[in-house]
Amino acid sequence: MILSRLSRAVREQNWFAVAVEFFIVVAGVLFAFQLSSLADARRARADEHGNLLRLLSAAEDAVTYLDNRISASLASTHLLDRAIRALNEGALNGLSIDDFENGVWGSTRFPALTPPRAVTDELIASGRISALSDADVREAISRYNRRLDHYAQQLPYFRQVAVQPDDIGGAAFSSVYRPDLPDRRETQADFDALVQNEAFVQEITGSIYGQINMLRYYDGVREEAYNLCQAVARAVGQPCNAEPFTLVIFEMDGEEATP
Repeated sequence: MILSRLSRAVREQNWFAVAVEFFIVVAGVLFAFQLSSLADARRARADEHGNLLRLLSAAEDAVTYLDNRISASLASTHLLDRAIRALNEGALNGLSIDDFENGVWGSTRFPALTPPRAVTDELIASGRISALSDADVREAISRYNRRLDHYAQQLPYFRQVAVQPDDIGGAAFSSVYRPDLPDRRETQADFDALVQNEAFVQEITGSIYGQINMLRYYDGVREEAYNLCQAVARAVGQPCNAEPFTLVIFEMDGEEATP
């Protein structure tokens, strides 16, 4: 219809009508583009909000995972500390031989950290992380992933320097095959002989520093996971269901002991 009127106006050399019809066409096209842009912007905001909600849930899950891992590692480190004290004092002092053996084995435990990170990996791989409008969220994701990757890079070193206690304990600290046990292994420790084994005592005593450093790496990852949770929570206007945390490995007069 518009093109028909525009064509007739041109034939009649009615330039005013031509101008009016041309303006209507241009205005209509611009209005259509504007509507399309607004719809695209609404979809983009909705997608971003959905991604942020997923990210908030993932960050909360990561903090919970790290809290559980830190708790387990603290228990293992405390048991190792008691085993080391027994070796250096030459007496179990109420520590059972089973707990002593488990404490010594704790010197070699350096688990990988595998908190939930599917959402952050997806955002990075798809390039959608750059579409997040909140700069604090983008920076928090980057810091969290860097801290987690740094621990993964250090893990081979931790494991490499850890000495297996049955390699240095000889017959006084050995494993026997037990098919009736879930782990298929039973440790047999001669505590009195181990106390006299200076190499064993020195190696196990020094091993606790590796466990302490591992805990501090855990704490660093946990801190960045918590910071990510807080940044995303601010962006979506919802609470982060995670609590701040201060790592205390050993207590001495109410303060963390210096290793």
